[in-house]
Amino acid sequence: ITAGLFDNFLGLGPPAGEERGKFVRHAELDPGCAPLGVLCAGFDEEQLEAIAQCVEGVWRGPDGDLAEVPIAVLSQDDFKRGVRLRDVLAQMKERDSELPPRPALPRIPLILLSGFSAVQTSATVRAIGSLGLRAGAPPGVRPMFAAAVPNALDKTLRALCDEIEGDHLARTQQPS
Repeated sequence: ITAGLFDNFLGLGPPAGEERGKFVRHAELDPGCAPLGVLCAGFDEEQLEAIAQCVEGVWRGPDGDLAEVPIAVLSQDDFKRGVRLRDVLAQMKERDSELPPRPALPRIPLILLSGFSAVQTSATVRAIGSLGLRAGAPPGVRPMFAAAVPNALDKTLRALCDEIEGDHLARTQQPS
């Protein structure tokens, strides 16, 4: 039996009929496949502020201008049946910097980048990774990172996060 990322609070197994995706190299993607933004789950307010500062640092231009990069915190409602990644990304600007009444409480905290180039993704992951954030249920887990890709947009957020968690666990449990 395998447990999904959000089974700890949903109490449900993986959705029936969901197909696992295949890995896509981020360098091969067009960054415009999805709206610009960051989706987060499993972090407290202080950690979210640190994430926002990292993202701002990566997106600050040489002239000091800052591109607006919305950061949305995922809620438990985002993992209900039928809610797709595309649906959540479409609400990114409205949800920017807002804490939902019932934030998602994953076992492994999640940072999903959308609309970033390969260079921006790499710089953002390095910057946030250097913070040494630990969260999750139970606390103390390093976050998993992912990028929105075209073949993921129509997947339910729940199925997508189960995939991301599986990939993260497979990568982190490999012998060095």
